[in-house]
Amino acid sequence: MRYMTTGILRPFPVIELLIRVGEWGGIARLARALSKVSRVGVRVSLLIGALYFFAGLPTCYASDVVYVRGKLQHPAEDATIRRLVDFYGLTLYTVDVDPQDAVNRAISRMKSPATLAVITSQDALSELDRRQVQEALRRPKGPGIPILVFGVATQKDANELKNWSSGALGECAPLTRDFRPKVLEVGRIGELSRTLAGLVLPAVASPTCNLQFRPTSEIQAPLITREDGGANAAVLVRVRSKTAETFFVPQMEPLDLSRRDESRSLPEEFSSMAPFILFLSYAAGDFGWHMDGSYANLTIDDAWLTQPYGHVNYPALLNEMEKHNFHMTIAFIPWNFDRSEPKVVTLFRTHPERFSITVHGNNHDHMEFGDYAVNPLQDQLADLKQGLARMERFRVLTGLPYDRFIVFPHGIPPEETFAMFKRYNFLGTANLADVPSDVTFPTDPAFLLRPYTTAFANFLSLSRYPVQAQVPRLELAIQSFLGNPLLFYGHEDLFVEGIGAFNAYADHVNEIQPNTQWTSLGEIARHSYLVRRREDGAFDVRMLANEMDLRNPADRDAVFYITREEDSSAIHSLTSDGAPVAFERSKNMVALRLLIPAHQVRKLRLSYQNDLDPSREDIGKSGVRLYALRWISDFRDMYLSKFSLGRVIKRYYYRQGWDSIELHLEQEWWVYLCIVLVFAGLWYRLRRAREQAARKPSKSPPCEHV
Repeated sequence: MRYMTTGILRPFPVIELLIRVGEWGGIARLARALSKVSRVGVRVSLLIGALYFFAGLPTCYASDVVYVRGKLQHPAEDATIRRLVDFYGLTLYTVDVDPQDAVNRAISRMKSPATLAVITSQDALSELDRRQVQEALRRPKGPGIPILVFGVATQKDANELKNWSSGALGECAPLTRDFRPKVLEVGRIGELSRTLAGLVLPAVASPTCNLQFRPTSEIQAPLITREDGGANAAVLVRVRSKTAETFFVPQMEPLDLSRRDESRSLPEEFSSMAPFILFLSYAAGDFGWHMDGSYANLTIDDAWLTQPYGHVNYPALLNEMEKHNFHMTIAFIPWNFDRSEPKVVTLFRTHPERFSITVHGNNHDHMEFGDYAVNPLQDQLADLKQGLARMERFRVLTGLPYDRFIVFPHGIPPEETFAMFKRYNFLGTANLADVPSDVTFPTDPAFLLRPYTTAFANFLSLSRYPVQAQVPRLELAIQSFLGNPLLFYGHEDLFVEGIGAFNAYADHVNEIQPNTQWTSLGEIARHSYLVRRREDGAFDVRMLANEMDLRNPADRDAVFYITREEDSSAIHSLTSDGAPVAFERSKNMVALRLLIPAHQVRKLRLSYQNDLDPSREDIGKSGVRLYALRWISDFRDMYLSKFSLGRVIKRYYYRQGWDSIELHLEQEWWVYLCIVLVFAGLWYRLRRAREQAARKPSKSPPCEHV
């Protein structure tokens, strides 16, 4: 058991901590008495600290996974177990059964109150005494600690398998050599499968044998792999008794490793780890890292507040959002800061639960945030400052708030740009990809299990799904199972077939996760923290964005131990509900402790030192090139897209990747402008000719005289 002694010997705060948080009877009463009769703070704190330590009060958190290994090597399973234990923020305690005294250490560790789960290979079972293990895993209150046995093979002693399953399992029978499963089916077992219940994952591995059992309410198969012809084999089996739960996984062989070269293959990677994910997620519960809720958002890029903007009809869309329960964010181009229509502004102001604004570049050209050879970092900094100054002017003109959250135009930039946006107190960014353009996509399969990361410049980066493409519903179910936020985006042409184009997606999300909170990107960033419960009733928190709305979910006051990976020298201030709070600094970490009353929220805001002064920034719209660029974009979205031929051209243009030539055309803007002016002139002449023809009186045919 690990003891946290940080802050114990500090004067007086420790007394408050013991009284407010502890349920430790005599110690708390003694602390109250000492605080009343003694004015010598240091001595009191020393005494309380000593009592706290020697009384053995539990300041650890239940986090241990005991991993018992036999003599055989299981490199794939070893890597998966370590990867997922880290993913859930748990501690792996590994014991090799050889030498024999290690078995005693394993049994002792299983008895620890900090132990959440036990994982063992089948070849280690012969070195363990089942009754001794089951006794170690019993708990006086609540269910026993679950155990998972993996690597079950045909050649092993069937009696051993029967013994550890209390007779529920027979042998693991050999499968035919031509058995090649196509899918991995997830059973409808509520607490294990949750949002995955009844779904089908791609099969990426095949069991080497088939566990023999008769399904009952106490013997279930959460995962079954199946061939096209119908033959199947269990991949995960759960056997329950009154005091124990034991899970079994057969020895698995990979079917195809070519998927490892793909940058996005969430269903395949999840499937490859599915037995261990379902087990550890179930065993860890709130003691593993998780977000504080389920969140979702739809963002429409490029639009500004005019009615309508292309196919975005704001009042009609509001009706759909209220009927189908979703929220829409406008990724607003700061160049448009002074173009908003009062009626649309009023609609946004009166419905903040449905509409929000975030930042979308500055001028929205290819040269803003991207390749430094095209636009150096210093020039990108100038664009950042001008964009923020324009958004501040937008806020003054409209009275509408906006989230200091960036959606990059034309793709994601290099990592140094991430660091720049963090320094100017942006909450994060959301794009098609969450990895900077100058970084190789991580090869760790667990990276795909979360659509957000702070691995690059410690700046929160989220990935999002384009709605115009067919969003894979299996991925949505996996993301929801993992507790991840679901972000969608599109452009005005999302609604070309009708203003209800997003309704089916919203309905699906609300169906698989009924408690989903549809909200702004800023709110999602402020709730993008990982939390885990500790055995002593406190909570650990990993702060991912520079702002956090931290809620105490408990029915009593609780202490939250908060950390954020950060270079503390760059921090300007840290506040809680607007008041400065003390925190501990280290080279790469910021830490603090907060006491939060039951069900209340504390708003933490961490700000960085920078030189931004919006009042000094030039927000003018100088330059013919930028005027032409924005006029062309508006013409494309608000006029060209209204015609079927225009929509066909637009779709083909982006589908073929021809938008990449815009970079060259933006540099040679006069060519682009001349082409548009020629087409505009031809369109005007054709329209005028038609109007003149319509106004010209028709001539009656000459009368025929008889």
